[in-house]
Amino acid sequence: MVRPRLPDPVSILLPVCDEVEGIESVLAELVEVVFRHLPEGSEFLIEESGSKDGTKELLQHLQQRWPFLNVVYNERREGFGAAARALYRRACCPWVFFSDSDGQCVASEFWRLAAAMESNDFVLGVKRIRYDPAIRRATSRVFNGIARALFAVPGQDINFGFRLARRAAVLDCLERCGDLPTLLNAEVTIYAHSLGYRIQPVRVHHRPRIFGLSRGLTPGSVPANSWKAFTGLLRIRRKLASRS
Repeated sequence: MVRPRLPDPVSILLPVCDEVEGIESVLAELVEVVFRHLPEGSEFLIEESGSKDGTKELLQHLQQRWPFLNVVYNERREGFGAAARALYRRACCPWVFFSDSDGQCVASEFWRLAAAMESNDFVLGVKRIRYDPAIRRATSRVFNGIARALFAVPGQDINFGFRLARRAAVLDCLERCGDLPTLLNAEVTIYAHSLGYRIQPVRVHHRPRIFGLSRGLTPGSVPANSWKAFTGLLRIRRKLASRS
């Protein structure tokens, strides 16, 4: 894949929790395929969320190999939304590249996003083939369908953690977020669309989880999480309606 020349530095943002089996491979791929080719002044930020499986200790060791890794270690499990919010606020570069740390994202697909960044504010990865558990695929399909019906937001998976965006635009949206704490990227996308930011979905490759276990939805948690997501979407809808 041809790497487009980037005009501005980029902050790589990676939330990490209990990924000891695969985090070294994930970081090595991101470092060699993306970070080493970014403009001078780019940064690599990690938010470690109170891992209990040895991830913290491994990251401390890996910082000796890659001293440019800027890691914040949290004693308690803060949850995905809090970790993502902290990363966005820590970022200093004009552009932010957010990626999940479970190894399912393909680092080289960053350059597909980068090819569309010049004329957009948000470039959202869309999985060509989705290698997620069936229950997650089903709930995501319903959630995204409701989001499109309520907000006409573009994209097939507005919460997918593989995206490139202008930092200023993200922070503008982030100030309005608070109704979908476990689906922060989805909420940012909804507000980005409502505020008129330019959004471009781009199809990217996705792969099965090789390391560790998925800590996403379980059958027992579906009703409660689905209700929280649905009511959160309705609250956002009411807020946007009251401002129009």
